[in-house]
Parts: sequence; C-alpha cells; structure tokens
Amino acid sequence: MTKAQNTTHETAAAHGPSLRGPVAALQRAADVVSLLGAWIAGLCIVALTLLVLIDILLAFFSQYLSFVPSGTGVGWEYSAYLMGAAFLLGAGMTLRAGLQLRVELVMSSQRRILVRVLEVFSAALGSAVSVAMAFWLFDFTLRTYGYGEVSQESFTPLWIPQAVLTLGAAVLAFQMVARLVSALAGHTLDNPTLGTASAIE
Repeated sequence: MTKAQNTTHETAAAHGPSLRGPVAALQRAADVVSLLGAWIAGLCIVALTLLVLIDILLAFFSQYLSFVPSGTGVGWEYSAYLMGAAFLLGAGMTLRAGLQLRVELVMSSQRRILVRVLEVFSAALGSAVSVAMAFWLFDFTLRTYGYGEVSQESFTPLWIPQAVLTLGAAVLAFQMVARLVSALAGHTLDNPTLGTASAIE
C-alpha cells in the first residue's frame, strides 16, 4: 500500500465511514456552496491586497510626478466592501472546517451527550441568527435597489456590494442549517480537511 493510500485510509478512519442519505446529501451540498464561497472570498482578499498596493504606489509616485494621482479615490470604500464580502463568504467554510471560535474546555468534555446537546443548541441558535440576517440583508438590498441609492464617493450602486454580502450570509445560513440537521442526526459536524490551517488550541 502506498503512502497516499495510507493517508487516505487514516483520514477516512478519523472521520468515520462515508455517510449516505438525505442528511449527508444536504451536508455535501452545503460544503460545495461553502467551498465556492470560500474561493470567492479568496479572490476578494487578492483584490483587496492589490487595491491597497495600488493606492500605496500612487501615493508614493505622486510625490515626485505631478501628473500621478495620489490615490484611486475608491480605495477605502472598496476595501470595506471587499473585506465584508470576504468575511461573510468565507464564514461557511470556516464553520464546517471547525475553525470557528468555541469554548474548547466544554466541547472537549468526555460527556458526549453534553457535547451533542451543546452542538445542537448552538447550531439552532446560529441557524436562527444567520437565516434572519440573510433575509434581512436580502430585503435591505431590494429596498436599496428600488431607491437607486449610490455611494457618495464613487457613485457605485449600493445594491451591488449589499448583494454580495447577502450571498455570503446565505452561504453561512445554509451551512448552519446543514450543521443543525447533521447534529440532530448524530453525524460528524466538523471536517478539518477542508481547513487551510489548524485551530489554535
């Protein structure tokens, strides 16, 4: 058996057998959506980094070249949009990978029933909050679109960044609801293989 096969078997053993049924299908769908959101969040971080670098370079060269502007004029505004989008779009995958902040002293308890009850309670509370936030943002975006509101700095239609935030909130809500259903069904909730970094102990 090769090293790669050993690694695969060890990972499978660590997370249990492959689950089937409607609950597992719901969780897989939530994972796909969350993974897509995480990729978009990564692109937002890349765009944010480039925007900041461009503003820095423009500010530097404008001191020596009079025809160079001192900035893009939308740096701070679009940085805020991109940061908010990256935060919400990546939240679903962060939750699934088990990298969210939790009280590890309680969650590492040997009393599995207590841990499961706490997981169900937190998932139910998180589902209620995230679903409500997604619906509120959706309604807010629709109202902004209807009013035709634009930003004062760049005249960007505000419904565009709000729609991205709504998408991120929907991704998080979907993953949270899937987590609640999985917790009620007794399935494994975290999948550390989806994370890019280990949780800080």
